[in-house]
Amino acid sequence: KIETFGRIFTNDDEFLLLFAESRTSFCFTLVLMNISVALEKIPYSMGRTQEVFWYGLVASWGGQVPAVVLLTKYWRNDLIGLYTGMALGYALLTVLYGIIAFSSD
Repeated sequence: KIETFGRIFTNDDEFLLLFAESRTSFCFTLVLMNISVALEKIPYSMGRTQEVFWYGLVASWGGQVPAVVLLTKYWRNDLIGLYTGMALGYALLTVLYGIIAFSSD
């Protein structure tokens, strides 16, 4: 159960309920984060560390941070809004790293 995983962070029942409600967006965040970390290894192994740095910076500050701010301000000011914004940022990063990986020789 997701509540058991949430108990790693807190024993607050109210927070655990919110955490359980946000399980879908949380899982999307984890999956996309892991995909982006895996794809990141491809340009690293090609010596394209500068692109990895800049794409990470763009996806974080141009994608993830604005998405979290906008979603928590105008959509849902809870964990669902937070994790959905994070997932959008990681989705952008996955696309950017995918472009490098699939356009290389």
